[in-house]
Amino acid sequence: MSEAVKERKELKIGEYVLTGKIGQGGAAEIYKAKQESLDRDVAVKILSSNFSDDPEIVRRFERESVVVAKLNHPNIVNVIDKGSTGGRYYFIMNYIDGTSLREVIDSGKVSLKVKMEMIVQVCKALDYAHNNGVIHRDIKPTNVLIDRQGNALVADFGIAQIVGIPEAEMTSSDMIMGTLAYMSPEQKLSSTNVDQTTDIYATGIMIYEILVGKKPLGRFKLPSEIDTTIPKEYDRLITKCLASEAKDRFQKAVELKDAILEIINTGGVALPEAEVTTVGSDSFLGKCRHLDTIKETRYSSTMLVENRVTKKLYVIKKHARGEQGRKEAKLLSSLKHKNIINIFGAGGNKKNTVIIIEYAKGGSLADRMARKYNWEKAFDIILAVTSGLHHAHKNKIVHTNIRPSNILFDEDDVPKLTDFGLPAHYEPQKKKNWYNPPEHKPSKQGDIYALGVILHQMVIGRNPSYDNAGNLRFDDIQNELPEAILEILSKLLAIRVTRRYDSCEGFLADYEAFEEYRRELGMRKPEPEKSEPIVIKKNTPIWVYGLIAIGGVVVALVTLYLSGYLR
Repeated sequence: MSEAVKERKELKIGEYVLTGKIGQGGAAEIYKAKQESLDRDVAVKILSSNFSDDPEIVRRFERESVVVAKLNHPNIVNVIDKGSTGGRYYFIMNYIDGTSLREVIDSGKVSLKVKMEMIVQVCKALDYAHNNGVIHRDIKPTNVLIDRQGNALVADFGIAQIVGIPEAEMTSSDMIMGTLAYMSPEQKLSSTNVDQTTDIYATGIMIYEILVGKKPLGRFKLPSEIDTTIPKEYDRLITKCLASEAKDRFQKAVELKDAILEIINTGGVALPEAEVTTVGSDSFLGKCRHLDTIKETRYSSTMLVENRVTKKLYVIKKHARGEQGRKEAKLLSSLKHKNIINIFGAGGNKKNTVIIIEYAKGGSLADRMARKYNWEKAFDIILAVTSGLHHAHKNKIVHTNIRPSNILFDEDDVPKLTDFGLPAHYEPQKKKNWYNPPEHKPSKQGDIYALGVILHQMVIGRNPSYDNAGNLRFDDIQNELPEAILEILSKLLAIRVTRRYDSCEGFLADYEAFEEYRRELGMRKPEPEKSEPIVIKKNTPIWVYGLIAIGGVVVALVTLYLSGYLR
C-alpha cells in the first residue's frame, strides 16, 4: 500500500482520498485523508497485510469492528467507517489536529496538574470501554492524542483487541521496547489472557513517567524517593497501579480516576456560595470540595464532590428549569429502595433546583450499550430497575424520563434508577425521543413503555419497529428468543395502551411465571453468547406457565404423602 502511495499522487479508498502518511507500526499504516462528501480530514488506519491471510484475524475484524465503531465517548477517537479493499482491512477515524501525550510528558511547559487531568480523561475513556467489554491492551503515550483545546483522546480503542497489537508489533524491532515498556507482567506472557487491569497497569506507567520523567524499571524507586516534592499519595497510587498481581491493582479505571482527582484537588476548590445557598444545606455542602464536572450544558450541571470531613463522594445535580424533579427527590429521599439512587437532599428556588445524590461509580447503562446483551443478563438489569420503579409507582411517583443514561450502577454493579421528574431535555431536541410513549403523556404506562424500549435495544440491538397493524417486528430475531420473551416485549411495547402492561407488577409477574416454568423443566440459564436460546412452543399463553407450576407443586406434595413423609 505504501509503495502504491509513492507511485501515485492520489490514492482513494472509497470516498476517502489519502493525502499523506502520518504513522507506521508493526500492525498498521496510518494516513491522513480527505472525506470528499463532508469535506473533512480523517485518519485512515490500514491493517498490515500480514493479517489479511489469518482467518482468526478476519473473523475478529468482522465481529469486533462493529463494537469498535459503536464506541462513542468524548475521550475516544471515534471510528466512523470500516471496510476492506484489495484484501486489506481498514478503519476510518476522526483526525485529531494536535499532538500526543508523548510530547506533553516530555514538555516542561505543561504543569503536573494539567498532565494529570489528561490522565483523568484517559481513565474516563478506559472506564467506558471496559464497561462495554473492550480492553485496549496497547495503552501508551503515543496512543493518547491531545487536541488543540487540551483534551485527551485515546486512539486505537478495540483495534488491539482485533489484531493482538502487542504481539504483532514485536515483528518491528523499533516497536519492541516501546510496547514492552507498558505491558503488565501477565501480558508479556500472553496478550489474550488479560483483563481490564492490564490497561490500568499501562496507565500507571504513564503516570510514573509524568511524575519522574522516566519509566519504572525492575525494582523501581517510588516517585517521592526520586523527588521529595512529589506528594506521597502518588507513591500509594503508583504502587497499586503497578502491582505484579492483577487482583492487587485498581480493579476499575473509575477508581484510579477518583484517586487522581482526590490528589490533584487536595486543599481543593470549595463549592461556589450560590450552590450552597440554593440547596439550603449549608452544613453539608459547606464541607464539600469540587472534584470534577461530570457534565455541563446550557441549562444544567452535574458535579462530583467530596465531603472534607467524611471523605465520601457525592454527585450534585443542578438545573435551571424551576422546580422540576424537586418534589420527587424530596419524597424519594425518605422512600429508600435498593434500585433507586439514594437522595440525600434537594432544594432550590423558583428558577433553580439542586439535588444531592449518591455517587454511582459504575456509570450509566448508556455507557454499556455498544454490545448487544444476552437476553437473560438484559432482563436481570431491567427487572431490578422495574422493582425500583414499582416502589416509586406505589408511592404515586412517576419518572417521566426513563432512558439508559438514567439507569446507573453502583460499585457493586447494582442498577439504580435516577432523575425522577427531571426535565427530559436540557438542550433543543434534535433526534427522535425513542423512549417517549406513543400517547405522548407522562404516566405509569409511559414509564413501562420506556423500559421496554431500553430492553429491546439491549437484547435486539436496535430501536423497536412495527408493522402496518401496529405489531412489534421480530423478523430478524424470531428464532433467537423464547416465545414467552417475545410476548413480554410485545406487551411492554404495545402502541395501544389497553394492550400494554398497566403496572410494573404485571410485567414482574409474567416474567416470574416464565422463570417458574423453566425451573419446572429443569432448564438452566445458558452461558452468554454460547448456549442455544430456549424456544417455548409458540402461542402458549403466559398464564399456562403458572398452571404448570402449580401442577408441579401438587405432584410433589402427593409424592411426599405417598412416601409417608407427610403422614
